Amino acid sequence: MHALNESIQNLDLRYLGDRLIDKENWTHEMAQNAVRRYKNFLTLIARYPDLYCVPCLDIDEVWHAHILHTEEYMRDCDLLFGRYLHHRPFRERGDQKAMAEMQNGFYQTAELYRKEFGEFYSLDMDIGEFW
Repeated sequence: MHALNESIQNLDLRYLGDRLIDKENWTHEMAQNAVRRYKNFLTLIARYPDLYCVPCLDIDEVWHAHILHTEEYMRDCDLLFGRYLHHRPFRERGDQKAMAEMQNGFYQTAELYRKEFGEFYSLDMDIGEFW
């Protein structure tokens, strides 16, 4: 597992930060921090493969940027997980079961993130409404 964690942290994802700076008008500091947090999120997915990890807003934006770079994303998924890592966007706003599942996954992800990395997961701290 240590080798996998190291592989995740060593990924060169600066191009994702550059995209967020160019397309979303993020500052360099915001983009760099979000990419770092995205790597932490990938680490959680690797460490807890049975957990439904739900990204918070900044991490989700980096994930979207990564997916748009299809060749790099597929290569990175294969290298890190041996499979394609699917993104499950939430669509059923009226579906209470799906909403509860996503909210539960978000709370579990936030708690593990805090324990593993010693920092809050949601930057806006309002995890009751996570988008």
